[in-house]
Amino acid sequence: MSGKGAPQATEAVDATGLKVVVVAGMWHEVITDGLIAGAKRALYAAGATWRLVRVPGSFELPLASMAALEAGADAVVALGVIIRGG
Repeated sequence: MSGKGAPQATEAVDATGLKVVVVAGMWHEVITDGLIAGAKRALYAAGATWRLVRVPGSFELPLASMAALEAGADAVVALGVIIRGG
């Protein structure tokens, strides 16, 4: 880790006209909601049209992502949190 924080885009991204599906797991809701909020800010700033799909857990992320692409999405943002525990 660089210790310098999150990378910053050097150029504006234009995603106008793109249909993006954000697929997010329901586990670890506080963390996942923060990830969704960040994706939402970035997609609004880029001008993309987007919608959110929630799935039960991280296992379902690739299946829901593939279904979104097959249904016509231009891109998918898959968000899941896996925390190793006892």
